[in-house]
Amino acid sequence: MLQVFNNFFTALHAENIIFCNWKGHSDIKKHLNGDGDIDLYVSINQKTKFEEIAKVSGFRRVTSYQASHDYIEHYYGLDKSQTIFVHIHVYFKIITGEHISKNYELPIENYLILNMDTSSPPLSTMSVSAKHSIFLIRYFLKIGSMYGLMQYFREFSKYSNEWQSFDHNFNYESLPELSISVNEFKEMHKVYESSSFIKKLFFSIKFKKKLIKFRRRRFFDYHIFTINNLIIRSINKFFLKKQKILSPGIVVAICGLDGSGKSSLVSSLQNHFSEYFNTTVFHLGRPSSNILTFVFNAFVSVYSFVRRLKPFRKTSDSEMIRKNVSLVYAIRSVLLAYDRKVQSNKAFKYSRKGYLVICDRYPGLENGKMDSPRILIDKSKGFIYQFCYNLEQNLYKSINPAEFIFQLSVPLDVAIHRNRLRAKYGKETEDELRERFALNSGVKFLGKNYHHIDATPPFDFVLKQVIDELWNSDDWS
Repeated sequence: MLQVFNNFFTALHAENIIFCNWKGHSDIKKHLNGDGDIDLYVSINQKTKFEEIAKVSGFRRVTSYQASHDYIEHYYGLDKSQTIFVHIHVYFKIITGEHISKNYELPIENYLILNMDTSSPPLSTMSVSAKHSIFLIRYFLKIGSMYGLMQYFREFSKYSNEWQSFDHNFNYESLPELSISVNEFKEMHKVYESSSFIKKLFFSIKFKKKLIKFRRRRFFDYHIFTINNLIIRSINKFFLKKQKILSPGIVVAICGLDGSGKSSLVSSLQNHFSEYFNTTVFHLGRPSSNILTFVFNAFVSVYSFVRRLKPFRKTSDSEMIRKNVSLVYAIRSVLLAYDRKVQSNKAFKYSRKGYLVICDRYPGLENGKMDSPRILIDKSKGFIYQFCYNLEQNLYKSINPAEFIFQLSVPLDVAIHRNRLRAKYGKETEDELRERFALNSGVKFLGKNYHHIDATPPFDFVLKQVIDELWNSDDWS
């Protein structure tokens, strides 16, 4: 069992929360080691307290883009030792049925509580008899429809493995809440083990009729819901490919000077989080052009490329600042500020949709420093220059600060060594790096929560540190 689960379940017991693993028993060892999701039942009366403990224990509630059901919620936690995310599927009421519709709400909470097996703490499970009974109820509520048949054939081995994992030396008990007697459970058992699938199908139809009063949707509502959800799932699978939705989404920026490893960290964070959550990346150091700046930026790019082809004509940042006399340079700086403003607005738009937005660099407000205003104040310049200066200042000041800034730093000699190993066209010379380090000493970027990260240790260590500080931060509410 991963430590994150052990800590969480122990905390729940300490606060007298009633919970248990109520289904998916055959793979529970695999799930407790981070492979798959754990299905928990928690009393609806303890929902608020459960959520408080989950938050303190580092679990965050997320939602599914393609499947959302009342009383069923998803929680993700981070296991620090292995830097992997774990998933708990929490049922505050027993909602079951076909995978898409989960069209039945069964009032069997007291039955679960009375049949909990607490012999293997910290995670309680069900008694042998209850495991069989719940399995059979779920099975026959699933297969009696067209989609249920598709699910049955797709997950045949899953059902078979779970049934074979049970200890069959037991006696059934009646379930009065659903009016199922011991003899009816025995019949269900016999039909399940029958080799006739037709027999199982007809029994499923009869059984669903017996539990008709526990349906969540009537006939037409059920079919409309199922068709709509199938369409949503198909679109998501082949086109959108959305993962779980964070609540709330967040904008995170990775900043740092050359050689600090920010680009590698951005890429690794995206790979790590996008497996589970909606994640996107924005580049605010060199933002994409928008419809208003595309033509001019294209012209400047060509102009800069031609200049780089000429020997000894490459101009460093500090020289550009000292020579800040070009009107073209001033206009270019305004356009850069506008592009950064547009990209930051897009980043926050995604975060409001539940995305984790990772920004490669982020603007600051210190004139002349990295990713900050570039036009220096000069009262001797003309009207257009003054207009550009004021406009650039206002654009940067209007940019929303990122919720989190992770500013990486390394000593100059480490940055120089790393830069020598980089395979990058037009990379900085050693003298340029020294100059940039001097120029950008003490630089700060627009962020609400600032984290200074020593990026000198091995990359995996830095990655774990950033993931842990981000996921478990109290400021991500």
